[in-house]
Amino acid sequence: MRLDYACALGGALLLGVANPASAAGCKPGDAGLAGHYYLRGVMEVGSELLLRKDGSFEFMLAYGANDQYGKGCWVKKGSTVEVIPAGRSSASTHHTPDDSGFSGLVLTISGRSLVWDINGSGHKGRFEK
Repeated sequence: MRLDYACALGGALLLGVANPASAAGCKPGDAGLAGHYYLRGVMEVGSELLLRKDGSFEFMLAYGANDQYGKGCWVKKGSTVEVIPAGRSSASTHHTPDDSGFSGLVLTISGRSLVWDINGSGHKGRFEK
């Protein structure tokens, strides 16, 4: 599957699955951070993150034959945003594109972008609106 096709497919999924029930248990998020983000700066990885004002999110990532999808709640904590998948109490600080499932993200707020320091490796990507 071509990366641009995977991104377009993921975008269609994110935009087309606006289920109000997905916000169950989420607290409203920071309206200034809510929006549709696209990952930049990580070679061969396509990823999108939709942060809704109601505190819910949807995430998709395509890396070669590895696809990840997740939804749940997001929260702003100081200068970070924690993206916590449904069924988990916290987000992973070690999530990578190689992982077989989505275990959450801790992203650093940088202007209008959210920075993903991938597994603390120093290799960083930016989710940009």
